[in-house]
Amino acid sequence: MTSLLQSCIYIDANNGGPAPGGTTDRTFRLANFTRLEMGNAFIVKVRRAANFSLVATGDQTDIDDLEAFVSQNDVLVLRYRNNRTRRYRMDVSVTMPDLRGVDFSGAVKSSIEGFDNLRNLDIELSGASKSTAVVSAERVEIDLSGASQLNLRGSGLRLGGVLSGASQLDAFDYGVEDADLDLSGASSGRVLVSKLLTVKASGASDVRYRGNPELRSNLSGASTLRKD
Repeated sequence: MTSLLQSCIYIDANNGGPAPGGTTDRTFRLANFTRLEMGNAFIVKVRRAANFSLVATGDQTDIDDLEAFVSQNDVLVLRYRNNRTRRYRMDVSVTMPDLRGVDFSGAVKSSIEGFDNLRNLDIELSGASKSTAVVSAERVEIDLSGASQLNLRGSGLRLGGVLSGASQLDAFDYGVEDADLDLSGASSGRVLVSKLLTVKASGASDVRYRGNPELRSNLSGASTLRKD
């Protein structure tokens, strides 16, 4: 996407409560990343900007336990060094010029905005993570598992991917020409498609669509495909 809007990501804490002693900010000076990998119930806000930035806000003990680095594959990884049962809310704000993919797990809550004219965007959510993404891309590829939820808005050409374990995709506000979805385990999808919709669904999964696309479907196990 080529707009100059910022991108941010918010992260929710494992136990969800505010830090009793107040919050502290920590800035990580990292750059040259195009993908994000986070878990630990962070609340993440991602915005597009000309510069790179990563700021975490939370309990001082939790802040001190964070580590962040950029892998050889240009992936920004943010995580805790140690496993503790008690964590307070952790908010994370990220800005970056370009976004190619996110991998959020462990009940992360995220918002992604401001990325236009992307070529390809990969969105992977697992472990009851939730995300709202306002983007435009030639192709968006999704992988949703473990009761995760994705609200996709904007526009593109192609949408594809896999949903499992009672995951949900709401893309009625993300119009595409072609969509190809594979759903299982009581997952559900809502899509807006103009040319071709290909669906494989099993295990009581459900797909509703808007538009007048050609339909190609393989349904089993009480799954359904219907026009909204």
